[in-house]
Amino acid sequence: MTDSSPSKILIVEDEPDILGLLADHLSEEGYATLTAATGTDAIVRARQERPDLILLDVMMPGMDGFDVCNILRDLPETRATPIIFLTAVAEMSRKLMGLRLGATDYVTKPFDLRELTVRVEVALRDRGEVVGAREREPQERV
Repeated sequence: MTDSSPSKILIVEDEPDILGLLADHLSEEGYATLTAATGTDAIVRARQERPDLILLDVMMPGMDGFDVCNILRDLPETRATPIIFLTAVAEMSRKLMGLRLGATDYVTKPFDLRELTVRVEVALRDRGEVVGAREREPQERV
């Protein structure tokens, strides 16, 4: 990746309103966004597109986010990709499970878009990726 190309983020979310909100917000922040509404689609897109970071919902029909994370961690092409879980599941045992599976971070809904943007920046920076999100006006909680 060159300094002029935006970091690519795969957003995996089965709720269309949240998916659209995240894609719009992160695009406005200067990121290239990809989307998937199911775990199976997420794995296919991640292998094909090689995103720099994945925002991954836990509760999805069919394959849940924990299963997706497990599979992505086993694949050579996605093993090191930062994954941030973004979910309504706030139980500590589930957070710990997600982190033990190799997630970089775990954010619970409702979330603040500014905080999420900073968590994305930090995860990309820690990976050594280019970031360029700019400071935004205060946003509503989702």
